[in-house]
Amino acid sequence: DSIAASDGMYTLTAGSDGLHAEDTDDDTTGDIVIAGGSFTIRAGDDGVHATTSVTVSGGSLDVTAAEGIEATYVEINGGTLNISASDDGINATRKSNSFGTPEVVINGGEISISMGAGDTDAVDSNGNITINGGSVNVTGSSSFDYDGSGTVNGGTVVINGQQYDYLPNQFMGGGGGAPGGFGSPGH
Repeated sequence: DSIAASDGMYTLTAGSDGLHAEDTDDDTTGDIVIAGGSFTIRAGDDGVHATTSVTVSGGSLDVTAAEGIEATYVEINGGTLNISASDDGINATRKSNSFGTPEVVINGGEISISMGAGDTDAVDSNGNITINGGSVNVTGSSSFDYDGSGTVNGGTVVINGQQYDYLPNQFMGGGGGAPGGFGSPGH
């Protein structure tokens, strides 16, 4: 139902998910909280997967996986995250009815995401993405994909070496300079 860590050193290698919190009979449980510690995760599917929420408030995560972090609600308040992914780096998708809308909220921390080519997104939300602080550094062809709102209230957003004060919306991954790509304000 739940995983919580505030200290320690973890090296996880998994054919499926590295950290996984889920109760198949109750979609209101299944959360992961990381407040400290050092995690090195190599996973065939998701590095960190929770039904309801993933909250990172400290520590360090070095994740190489198909998807780095996946939950209905993802909140990053601090820590250092290095994610290399072949599908989505951070993904908020409806897995639980505990939250009204899937959402990624970044309040702090240092986040670096490197994406593989193809239909991939560094930060993907079937709802909203809100950046209030911290730094997000993305390398890849598709940075942000959101179905609701994408808001930058603070912090630093860098995509392929260029700083942005808004979140470009890639819609379904890919798309460098075409309409809706990195250079299109309002997307």
